[in-house]
Amino acid sequence: MAPRNLEQMLHHIEARAEDELAFLADTGAEYFSTAQLIKLKGQWQVKRQLFLQLNFVLIRTVAFSPITLALWMICSYLGMRMLGWFFLILFPFAFLLFFAGQIFIRYAFQGNGHHEDIGQMIDCELENRRKNRKNAR
Repeated sequence: MAPRNLEQMLHHIEARAEDELAFLADTGAEYFSTAQLIKLKGQWQVKRQLFLQLNFVLIRTVAFSPITLALWMICSYLGMRMLGWFFLILFPFAFLLFFAGQIFIRYAFQGNGHHEDIGQMIDCELENRRKNRKNAR
């Protein structure tokens, strides 16, 4: 049993090392060169933008769900039962999609606070290096 746990731990460490932003969060920004920090800042901005866009789509999806209920009632009132059933099926599907998306976001991005912390860590370290370089002159 111990070798399997060791193998799992090594796999976890390798996976975290491949994700440079996660590695930065684990070790700290002071261990990276300025060029690497600037590159990581760009990666962070792309990942943050992807997070915000995906979260926006998921919130719009769940906000659309009450409209599907209203459309179901209108279609039922007008005698369009098949179209009404379609809108009724969309109602729980929107919630399922929202919750599955939130689980994916939590797994893939570790939440919004995690990204804010990484961004602040990079910004603070770059600012400290600017000040140190300015004071050295």
